[in-house]
Amino acid sequence: MILSALESIRHKLTLILLTTVGVALALAAAGLLVLEARNEWRAARTALTTQAQVVGLASEAALSFGDRKVAEQNLRVLQAHAGVLAAALYDVDGRLFAHFRVEDDDADTVPGTVPPPGLDFGWSKATVSAPLVSGREVIGSVYVQTRHGLVPRVSEYIGWLVLITAASLAVALLLANRLNQSVTGPIEEVSRVARAVLEQGSFDVRATKRTQDEVGQLVDAFNAMLEELGKRARVLQEANAALGASEARYQLAARGSSAGLWDWDMQAGTMFHSPRLKALLGYSEEEFPDLPDSLTRIMHPDDRGPVDAALQAHLADPDRTPYQAECRLREKDGRWRWFLVTGTAQKDALGRAYRMAGSLVDISERKESELLLQRSNDAKDEFLATLAHELRNPLAPLRTGVQILRRSGVAPAVQQRTLETMDRQLTHMVRLVDDLLDISRISSGKIKLEMTRTSLRSVLVTALELARPAMDAAGHALQTELPEPDIEVEGDATRLAQAFGNLLNNAAKYTPPGGQVRLRAWRDGDLGIVEVQDNGVGIAPDMLDKVFELFAQVAPGSGQLSSGLGIGLYLVRNLVELHGGTIVARSTGTGGSTFRVAIPCLPAAHAAPPTDAAPATPASAPAPDLRVLVVDDNVDAAETLSAFLGMLGLEVHSAHSGPAALQAAESFDPDVVLLDIGLPGMDGYEVARAFRANPRMAQVHLIALTGWGSEQDRRRAAEAGFDHHLTKPVDLGQLEEMLRQLPLARRA
Repeated sequence: MILSALESIRHKLTLILLTTVGVALALAAAGLLVLEARNEWRAARTALTTQAQVVGLASEAALSFGDRKVAEQNLRVLQAHAGVLAAALYDVDGRLFAHFRVEDDDADTVPGTVPPPGLDFGWSKATVSAPLVSGREVIGSVYVQTRHGLVPRVSEYIGWLVLITAASLAVALLLANRLNQSVTGPIEEVSRVARAVLEQGSFDVRATKRTQDEVGQLVDAFNAMLEELGKRARVLQEANAALGASEARYQLAARGSSAGLWDWDMQAGTMFHSPRLKALLGYSEEEFPDLPDSLTRIMHPDDRGPVDAALQAHLADPDRTPYQAECRLREKDGRWRWFLVTGTAQKDALGRAYRMAGSLVDISERKESELLLQRSNDAKDEFLATLAHELRNPLAPLRTGVQILRRSGVAPAVQQRTLETMDRQLTHMVRLVDDLLDISRISSGKIKLEMTRTSLRSVLVTALELARPAMDAAGHALQTELPEPDIEVEGDATRLAQAFGNLLNNAAKYTPPGGQVRLRAWRDGDLGIVEVQDNGVGIAPDMLDKVFELFAQVAPGSGQLSSGLGIGLYLVRNLVELHGGTIVARSTGTGGSTFRVAIPCLPAAHAAPPTDAAPATPASAPAPDLRVLVVDDNVDAAETLSAFLGMLGLEVHSAHSGPAALQAAESFDPDVVLLDIGLPGMDGYEVARAFRANPRMAQVHLIALTGWGSEQDRRRAAEAGFDHHLTKPVDLGQLEEMLRQLPLARRA
């Protein structure tokens, strides 16, 4: 409290010094005083006890022979000691034998009987009583009373201590005043400079650094702070000047620029709208006055509620989050345009808004993009729903067929029809999955074509074979006009057959049962023309170009393209364009549609004359002694494939993991290994490399069975040591033919 009351740091340091040094000196003096008093007390006690013993020893004979005169003479010897006041000798019975007393008022009366032995020390006098022993026999007692000078000497000592302590404090204070100047001087100067800065408002003054210690560092920090504050003050002044200029420019821009700005004076009830906004909407100054309801009058009725709710939320928001809302404004010609309205309100000390300003930005293009994205998202959702439907359609007859075949006593004809139905549906599912994979490859640019000289006639024959099940199932009449002479093109025969097969399947799908489908092909100059025509439901004129887009669908209930994934024609167009061709669709909306494909063809001079196909040779069964190891972690797949191979008369063994396959191969010694790549843990690539690394198994024929069928997958399988690569579900006829030719190749 005392320190806080002092204003000068020098006075505070002086008070601290006086307090600490004074307390230290007082404690030291107290300690010395206690020590001196103790020493004086010990000296007085020793002297008194010694005197009593000396008198007692000198008076032994007098006590022993009862000579009182000699005893008194011995006691009077104590008169030589200025402090002795009285002395006495007592016989063995404790009676007073001889005594001596100084004529002094301070001397006490000598006791008549011997006092209790011991030392009695008072403020000014001390007495001692002690027995006299001669030859281990008590012969009497001695009593001595003396005046001691302990209190005067201690008092004198205290006086000197006080004097010395005061002198020490005075000298310390003089030295402290001189030494404090080196510490408090720079601090006081810093204080004077700070006061000058506050009074004058100038940051150019500096304190002088005098030392290199902490006080000097304080001066450096203070001067650096003044320099930084000066820089910030100058920057703030420049910013204020720039802000003033910016405010002036803003006011000028708000009144004369083409920006869609608005400024609402809530107290005056006026709202400024920039000329650009009025020009965008086509209104004049008279038609669009600076009033708040001018904007509300041209706002879409459905948007007024949300806009007002957003405004009220902004006005009530204590965090002052910027106001933002989207709305449609009507142009003078009646069209609607989307705008983003933004702004911020200014509030008084009570939190009441009195002014609000902001802008309006035309976002019509963005809203159109959002609408397109929404449509794309809806198309995606519809595609997924349709995909689920398309996958369930073939699964239903497949499951039903399985249930039929499980029953006993089923007629052979029913079994045959059921198997044919299941085969068609399974083929449809495989084609659907293949189309989806091709769409993915096309979208990622990973599809590759095996371009060779190809007969267009043979391509169309393959396409007809692909579409034949769908045509027969719908009972369509199929008319074909294949090119004569044949046309040769530079292309991928498989992909072209896939494209034309999709067109034929599409025609069969969207033509009512019992309809007519026509396939024609001819040469037109350097182009080969292929046309697929049907008398089905047709295509609406506004959909003729859109049907080739991915996931394209016609609205339900139109009677056209009522089902499908919307990927078939997209795939056809991309495959045709990859061959340098074009495809167009024609339809009047009813009565059928026509798809025409035009692709470049090779010159007629290079066209080879059609040759009759070589007569087919009867197929022979695989060698019965062929041993086949089937490896698949899907137990059902492994067992069904093993059952099929067993029906061919082959010796079959199955395994369901990589290590199990390697262990089984050691004992089974297979000729062929049908190996799934997607095995858990040790995959098929590792198993294949392990087979090739084993000299005993190095000649085993490895056939990959996998759901991965890209060119990269095939190349990776070949690098791992596979001889063939088949994608699931495997065409069992193709597998049988491969196994049939294998023994011939092995024996050769």
